[in-house]
Amino acid sequence: MINFNQKINYQRYASKKSEALSDEYSIVRCFESDRGRIINSAAIRRLQQKTQVFPLERNSVVRTRLTHSMEVQQVGRYIVKEIINRLGKAGKLKKYGLDNCIMAIESLVEMACLMHDIGNPPFGHFGEAAINKWFTQRLGLGKSTIYPVLEINNNDDDKIKELKTKIRQDLSNFEGNAQAIRLVHTILRLNLTYSQIASILKYSRPAYWSKQVPIEFSYLMKKPGYYLSEEPFIEELSKQLDIKPFHRYPLTYIMEAADDISYCIADLEDAVEKRILTVKQLYIQLAEAWGPIKKGDLFDTVVKYPYENLKQSGYDAIGIDQFFMYLRVNSIGKLVPHAAERFIENIEAIYHGAFNHALLEDYGAEYKLLNIFKTVGFEHIFNHESVENIELQGYRIISGLLDIYSPLLDMPTEDFLKLVEDQHHKDYLIETRLYHKLSSKHCVAYEQAINKLHPNKTGFACMEFYYRCRLLQDYISGMTDHFAYDEYRKLMVTF
Repeated sequence: MINFNQKINYQRYASKKSEALSDEYSIVRCFESDRGRIINSAAIRRLQQKTQVFPLERNSVVRTRLTHSMEVQQVGRYIVKEIINRLGKAGKLKKYGLDNCIMAIESLVEMACLMHDIGNPPFGHFGEAAINKWFTQRLGLGKSTIYPVLEINNNDDDKIKELKTKIRQDLSNFEGNAQAIRLVHTILRLNLTYSQIASILKYSRPAYWSKQVPIEFSYLMKKPGYYLSEEPFIEELSKQLDIKPFHRYPLTYIMEAADDISYCIADLEDAVEKRILTVKQLYIQLAEAWGPIKKGDLFDTVVKYPYENLKQSGYDAIGIDQFFMYLRVNSIGKLVPHAAERFIENIEAIYHGAFNHALLEDYGAEYKLLNIFKTVGFEHIFNHESVENIELQGYRIISGLLDIYSPLLDMPTEDFLKLVEDQHHKDYLIETRLYHKLSSKHCVAYEQAINKLHPNKTGFACMEFYYRCRLLQDYISGMTDHFAYDEYRKLMVTF
């Protein structure tokens, strides 16, 4: 049975008691509170200094993560309205339990779209790759580690071996989506509703997972979705929302589709703004990727028609702006109804979180159009020398910062705990100064995690080291592109 009203949970993890609300507006107010917490959070503000594709970009016209997220927010809202409109016309809103929660769903999807990139480190996927390579080189499974506390020894009991294996795997799988969950729940402690946090839980695989992924969850478990540190919270969230293991919250499919629609068009426009491609070159590449164009087909109406108008204007600046406006309007106008149609066609599997595909993924013309946008972006923009040079610089910056702060990981457990408690350690002068540079909120998150552990319990040293590594990952992944660049130059004494 499908009843979306049962998936709208306005309870909060840190609330002392559960609220019982009966009227629709009281429930909407809970999600309005979520909106305020999210929009006013430091994580959202930082998105304005994290770039979408072109790191360290000074041109304010080129998209930041914040402007991109605002565009995704609008598309997500549009998809919800399209779904509701279609189900309303078919007289199925009440059947699916949607008649009294439309405003709540709109708000949940909008805020999920706004938040979807908050866990991304500086320099995007290259930042992720740098963090993962650095930790894999030191903690990767199948080899010895330079950190004795996590060395898997023959005399370790099975429980400790399992814990060490999980920790090493978990720390070697940093992922922006998993970091977003950690950010809103553990670091910022926004205490959002269960439904709001579930809307950004994009993947259902724990970061420590080392077994083969079951085929029925191949897409849902494609990447890590949360860390070992947040596992108790995810278990409670899943219980509250009746989400089975490795399944997903239904509204997450909409957020993901909105992101797919938004970023591929935006990346093409930004590339032209940066003069990586001309509009003429872009059109030629798109047409070539599409194949034979038939009159009235999707490419003809969405791409070719606005391009012909641009040619008539003589490729002037206003004409180029108009071309991208209509390319975006036409694409969204076709892809949003397609996303809504796919949602409704697969509503039962999506409701239960078992739909093992992206919402837009099928064999139709709409998915083909989306794919050619992505293909041209990958082949002619992301691989451009200017982009790759900046990404390599970003990779070096993140790796370098981890090297700089690594002495904190070399300290024995007792000495690091003393440093944290006293804010100073006479035998570790460099480490003391490095610790003082860490963000206070990240240090508080570390201390709160350690305070929940039992010092005399087996595995304490392993878990302490785990949270210490998380402390460094939290701090460095939370930097903006420019802050990471400036910090690296400052500490490497380069001018």
